Amino acid sequence: MDYVELRITASDPAALELLYVDLESMPVEAVEQDGNDLLAYLPADQWHGHADFAMAQTRAQITWTARTIAHQNWNAVWESSFDPLSIGNELLIYAPFHRDAKPEAYPYAVQMVPKMAFGTGHHPTTYLMLERVLEAQLDGARVLDMGCGTAVLGIVALMHGASEGVGVEIEAYAADNARELVELHGLQDRFAVRTGDVAQLGEGETFDVIYANIHRNVLLADMARYAQALNPGGRLHLSGFYRADAPAIKTAAEQAGLRVAALHEREAWVALTVEKTVE
Repeated sequence: MDYVELRITASDPAALELLYVDLESMPVEAVEQDGNDLLAYLPADQWHGHADFAMAQTRAQITWTARTIAHQNWNAVWESSFDPLSIGNELLIYAPFHRDAKPEAYPYAVQMVPKMAFGTGHHPTTYLMLERVLEAQLDGARVLDMGCGTAVLGIVALMHGASEGVGVEIEAYAADNARELVELHGLQDRFAVRTGDVAQLGEGETFDVIYANIHRNVLLADMARYAQALNPGGRLHLSGFYRADAPAIKTAAEQAGLRVAALHEREAWVALTVEKTVE
Protein backbone atom coordinates (compact mmCIF):
# COMPACT_ATOMS: atom_id res chain seq x y z
CA MET A 1 0.00 0.00 0.00
CA ASP A 2 1.23 3.49 -0.87
CA TYR A 3 0.98 6.20 1.77
CA VAL A 4 0.78 9.98 1.73
CA GLU A 5 2.92 11.85 4.24
CA LEU A 6 1.57 15.22 5.31
CA ARG A 7 4.12 17.53 6.88
CA ILE A 8 2.16 20.08 8.87
CA THR A 9 3.91 23.16 10.22
CA ALA A 10 2.48 25.37 12.98
CA SER A 11 3.83 28.86 13.64
CA ASP A 12 3.04 28.35 17.34
CA PRO A 13 3.86 25.02 19.07
CA ALA A 14 0.80 25.53 21.27
CA ALA A 15 -1.33 24.64 18.25
CA LEU A 16 0.05 21.11 17.97
CA GLU A 17 -2.62 19.55 20.17
CA LEU A 18 -5.33 21.22 18.08
CA LEU A 19 -3.72 19.71 15.00
CA TYR A 20 -4.32 16.27 16.49
CA VAL A 21 -7.99 17.16 16.83
CA ASP A 22 -8.16 18.33 13.21
CA LEU A 23 -6.59 15.06 12.05
CA GLU A 24 -9.48 13.09 13.56
CA SER A 25 -11.59 13.74 10.48
CA MET A 26 -8.95 12.17 8.23
CA PRO A 27 -8.05 8.46 7.79
CA VAL A 28 -4.68 8.96 9.48
CA GLU A 29 -2.91 5.77 10.57
CA ALA A 30 0.15 7.23 12.26
CA VAL A 31 1.46 10.58 13.46
CA GLU A 32 5.00 11.59 14.39
CA GLN A 33 6.22 14.86 15.84
CA ASP A 34 9.28 16.47 14.25
CA GLY A 35 10.12 19.67 16.12
CA ASN A 36 7.18 22.02 15.55
CA ASP A 37 5.95 19.87 12.66
CA LEU A 38 3.62 16.91 12.64
CA LEU A 39 4.07 14.10 10.13
CA ALA A 40 0.76 12.38 9.43
CA TYR A 41 0.51 9.22 7.33
CA LEU A 42 -2.64 8.06 5.54
CA PRO A 43 -3.36 5.54 2.77
CA ALA A 44 -2.80 7.11 -0.63
CA ASP A 45 -6.09 5.79 -1.96
CA GLN A 46 -7.92 7.76 0.75
CA TRP A 47 -6.12 11.06 0.11
CA HIS A 48 -8.14 13.57 -1.89
CA GLY A 49 -5.59 16.37 -2.09
CA HIS A 50 -7.14 18.63 0.54
CA ALA A 51 -6.58 19.10 4.27
CA ASP A 52 -8.47 21.42 6.61
CA PHE A 53 -6.92 22.44 9.92
CA ALA A 54 -9.68 24.77 11.11
CA MET A 55 -9.13 24.22 14.84
CA ALA A 56 -5.37 24.73 14.77
CA GLN A 57 -5.70 27.81 12.56
CA THR A 58 -7.52 29.59 15.39
CA ARG A 59 -4.24 29.46 17.33
CA ALA A 60 -1.50 29.66 14.69
CA GLN A 61 -0.63 29.86 11.03
CA ILE A 62 -0.73 26.37 9.54
CA THR A 63 1.01 25.27 6.37
CA TRP A 64 1.34 21.77 4.96
CA THR A 65 2.91 19.78 2.16
CA ALA A 66 2.11 16.29 0.90
CA ARG A 67 4.26 13.61 -0.67
CA THR A 68 3.52 10.04 -1.71
CA ILE A 69 5.66 7.27 -0.27
CA ALA A 70 5.60 4.16 -2.43
CA HIS A 71 4.99 0.82 -0.78
CA GLN A 72 8.40 -0.53 -1.74
CA ASN A 73 10.12 2.37 0.03
CA TRP A 74 9.04 1.38 3.55
CA ASN A 75 12.10 -0.74 4.18
CA ALA A 76 14.37 2.20 3.39
CA VAL A 77 12.31 4.45 5.68
CA TRP A 78 12.54 1.82 8.40
CA GLU A 79 16.28 1.30 8.27
CA SER A 80 16.97 5.04 8.22
CA SER A 81 14.68 5.94 11.11
CA PHE A 82 14.16 2.94 13.40
CA ASP A 83 16.28 2.88 16.54
CA PRO A 84 16.14 0.06 19.12
CA LEU A 85 13.34 0.65 21.59
CA SER A 86 13.40 -0.38 25.23
CA ILE A 87 10.52 -0.22 27.68
CA GLY A 88 12.05 -0.06 31.13
CA ASN A 89 14.38 -2.96 31.77
CA GLU A 90 11.86 -5.53 30.55
CA LEU A 91 11.49 -5.27 26.78
CA LEU A 92 13.75 -4.56 23.82
CA ILE A 93 12.47 -4.18 20.26
CA TYR A 94 15.25 -4.25 17.69
CA ALA A 95 16.06 -5.10 14.08
CA PRO A 96 18.72 -7.43 12.62
CA PHE A 97 20.75 -4.41 11.48
CA HIS A 98 21.05 -3.12 15.07
CA ARG A 99 24.48 -4.61 15.64
CA ASP A 100 24.91 -3.05 19.09
CA ALA A 101 21.58 -4.28 20.45
CA LYS A 102 21.84 -6.60 23.46
CA PRO A 103 18.65 -8.66 23.56
CA GLU A 104 20.19 -11.04 26.09
CA ALA A 105 20.10 -8.20 28.65
CA TYR A 106 16.28 -8.12 28.68
CA PRO A 107 13.66 -10.61 29.90
CA TYR A 108 11.80 -10.07 26.61
CA ALA A 109 13.22 -9.19 23.21
CA VAL A 110 11.34 -8.87 19.93
CA GLN A 111 13.23 -8.80 16.67
CA MET A 112 11.46 -6.79 13.99
CA VAL A 113 11.86 -7.58 10.31
CA PRO A 114 9.38 -5.03 8.97
CA LYS A 115 7.54 -4.75 5.70
CA MET A 116 5.56 -1.67 6.68
CA ALA A 117 6.25 1.53 8.59
CA PHE A 118 4.01 1.11 11.61
CA GLY A 119 3.87 -1.27 14.54
CA THR A 120 7.41 -0.95 15.83
CA GLY A 121 6.45 0.24 19.30
CA HIS A 122 7.76 3.75 18.72
CA HIS A 123 4.34 5.25 18.12
CA PRO A 124 2.88 6.56 21.41
CA THR A 125 -0.19 4.31 21.25
CA THR A 126 1.83 1.15 20.67
CA TYR A 127 4.17 2.16 23.48
CA LEU A 128 1.19 2.73 25.80
CA MET A 129 -0.24 -0.67 24.93
CA LEU A 130 3.08 -2.46 25.42
CA GLU A 131 3.20 -0.94 28.90
CA ARG A 132 -0.25 -2.38 29.58
CA VAL A 133 0.96 -5.82 28.44
CA LEU A 134 4.01 -5.75 30.67
CA GLU A 135 2.23 -4.52 33.79
CA ALA A 136 -0.43 -7.25 33.68
CA GLN A 137 -0.59 -10.75 35.12
CA LEU A 138 -1.23 -12.78 31.97
CA ASP A 139 -0.39 -16.32 33.06
CA GLY A 140 -2.62 -18.69 31.11
CA ALA A 141 -4.65 -15.89 29.51
CA ARG A 142 -6.14 -16.06 26.03
CA VAL A 143 -5.52 -12.73 24.29
CA LEU A 144 -6.85 -10.92 21.24
CA ASP A 145 -4.84 -8.28 19.35
CA MET A 146 -7.29 -6.31 17.18
CA GLY A 147 -5.71 -4.29 14.38
CA CYS A 148 -2.55 -6.16 15.23
CA GLY A 149 -0.20 -4.61 12.63
CA THR A 150 3.09 -6.42 13.24
CA ALA A 151 1.44 -8.41 16.09
CA VAL A 152 4.00 -7.02 18.53
CA LEU A 153 1.38 -6.77 21.30
CA GLY A 154 0.35 -10.39 20.88
CA ILE A 155 3.94 -11.58 20.66
CA VAL A 156 4.93 -9.79 23.86
CA ALA A 157 1.76 -10.97 25.61
CA LEU A 158 2.66 -14.60 24.92
CA MET A 159 6.23 -14.01 26.05
CA HIS A 160 4.80 -12.47 29.22
CA GLY A 161 2.73 -15.52 30.11
CA ALA A 162 -0.38 -15.65 27.94
CA SER A 163 -1.15 -19.17 26.79
CA GLU A 164 -2.52 -18.44 23.32
CA GLY A 165 -3.88 -15.63 21.20
CA VAL A 166 -5.38 -14.31 18.00
CA GLY A 167 -4.40 -11.28 15.94
CA VAL A 168 -6.78 -9.63 13.47
CA GLU A 169 -5.44 -7.23 10.81
CA ILE A 170 -7.44 -5.78 7.94
CA GLU A 171 -4.45 -4.99 5.71
CA ALA A 172 -3.37 -8.22 3.99
CA TYR A 173 0.25 -7.15 3.59
CA ALA A 174 0.53 -6.30 7.28
CA ALA A 175 -1.13 -9.57 8.24
CA ASP A 176 1.44 -11.51 6.22
CA ASN A 177 4.21 -9.56 7.98
CA ALA A 178 2.64 -10.38 11.35
CA ARG A 179 2.57 -14.10 10.54
CA GLU A 180 6.24 -14.02 9.62
CA LEU A 181 7.14 -12.29 12.90
CA VAL A 182 5.04 -14.74 14.92
CA GLU A 183 6.86 -17.62 13.25
CA LEU A 184 10.24 -15.94 13.73
CA HIS A 185 9.61 -16.02 17.48
CA GLY A 186 8.38 -19.62 17.45
CA LEU A 187 4.82 -18.77 18.43
CA GLN A 188 2.93 -19.96 15.35
CA ASP A 189 1.32 -22.86 17.25
CA ARG A 190 -0.07 -20.51 19.90
CA PHE A 191 -0.91 -17.32 18.01
CA ALA A 192 -3.05 -17.17 14.87
CA VAL A 193 -3.20 -14.11 12.61
CA ARG A 194 -6.45 -13.60 10.68
CA THR A 195 -6.89 -11.19 7.79
CA GLY A 196 -9.97 -9.00 8.05
CA ASP A 197 -11.96 -7.04 10.59
CA VAL A 198 -13.97 -7.88 13.70
CA ALA A 199 -16.10 -10.27 11.62
CA GLN A 200 -13.15 -12.67 11.83
CA LEU A 201 -14.09 -13.46 15.43
CA GLY A 202 -16.08 -16.65 15.75
CA GLU A 203 -19.53 -16.73 17.29
CA GLY A 204 -19.07 -17.43 20.99
CA GLU A 205 -15.29 -16.98 20.78
CA THR A 206 -14.02 -15.24 23.92
CA PHE A 207 -10.80 -13.85 25.38
CA ASP A 208 -9.44 -12.93 28.78
CA VAL A 209 -7.64 -9.82 27.53
CA ILE A 210 -8.25 -7.77 24.38
CA TYR A 211 -5.92 -5.15 22.93
CA ALA A 212 -7.52 -2.85 20.34
CA ASN A 213 -5.13 -0.21 19.02
CA ILE A 214 -7.16 1.11 16.09
CA HIS A 215 -8.72 4.31 14.76
CA ARG A 216 -11.37 5.89 17.01
CA ASN A 217 -14.18 5.30 14.49
CA VAL A 218 -13.46 1.58 14.43
CA LEU A 219 -13.37 1.43 18.23
CA LEU A 220 -16.73 3.18 18.46
CA ALA A 221 -18.30 0.97 15.80
CA ASP A 222 -17.01 -2.32 17.23
CA MET A 223 -17.15 -1.67 20.99
CA ALA A 224 -20.20 -3.87 21.57
CA ARG A 225 -18.53 -6.76 19.74
CA TYR A 226 -15.40 -6.40 21.87
CA ALA A 227 -17.54 -6.48 25.00
CA GLN A 228 -19.26 -9.62 23.75
CA ALA A 229 -15.92 -11.32 23.13
CA LEU A 230 -14.52 -10.44 26.57
CA ASN A 231 -14.76 -12.97 29.36
CA PRO A 232 -16.24 -11.83 32.68
CA GLY A 233 -13.43 -10.35 34.76
CA GLY A 234 -11.45 -9.65 31.59
CA ARG A 235 -9.87 -6.40 30.50
CA LEU A 236 -10.10 -4.50 27.22
CA HIS A 237 -7.30 -2.05 26.44
CA LEU A 238 -8.22 0.61 23.89
CA SER A 239 -5.88 3.01 22.11
CA GLY A 240 -5.28 4.68 18.76
CA PHE A 241 -7.09 7.90 19.64
CA TYR A 242 -6.27 11.37 20.92
CA ARG A 243 -7.01 12.92 24.32
CA ALA A 244 -9.99 14.78 22.85
CA ASP A 245 -11.60 11.45 21.86
CA ALA A 246 -11.39 9.87 25.31
CA PRO A 247 -14.87 10.96 26.51
CA ALA A 248 -16.57 9.44 23.45
CA ILE A 249 -14.60 6.18 23.78
CA LYS A 250 -15.38 6.02 27.50
CA THR A 251 -19.10 6.55 26.88
CA ALA A 252 -19.19 3.84 24.21
CA ALA A 253 -17.45 1.39 26.54
CA GLU A 254 -19.88 2.12 29.38
CA GLN A 255 -22.85 1.73 27.05
CA ALA A 256 -21.47 -1.70 26.14
CA GLY A 257 -21.55 -2.66 29.83
CA LEU A 258 -17.86 -2.14 30.57
CA ARG A 259 -16.36 -0.30 33.54
CA VAL A 260 -13.46 2.13 33.22
CA ALA A 261 -10.44 0.86 35.17
CA ALA A 262 -7.58 3.15 34.10
CA LEU A 263 -6.48 5.83 31.66
CA HIS A 264 -2.93 6.51 30.54
CA GLU A 265 -1.51 9.21 28.27
CA ARG A 266 1.60 9.68 26.18
CA GLU A 267 2.03 12.92 24.28
CA ALA A 268 -1.50 13.66 22.96
CA TRP A 269 -2.51 10.00 22.78
CA VAL A 270 -4.54 7.91 25.23
CA ALA A 271 -4.89 4.29 26.28
CA LEU A 272 -8.14 3.50 28.09
CA THR A 273 -8.51 0.27 30.06
CA VAL A 274 -12.01 -1.05 30.74
CA GLU A 275 -13.16 -4.28 32.32
CA LYS A 276 -16.11 -6.62 32.28
CA THR A 277 -17.44 -7.26 35.75
CA VAL A 278 -18.15 -10.76 36.97
CA GLU A 279 -21.91 -11.29 37.23
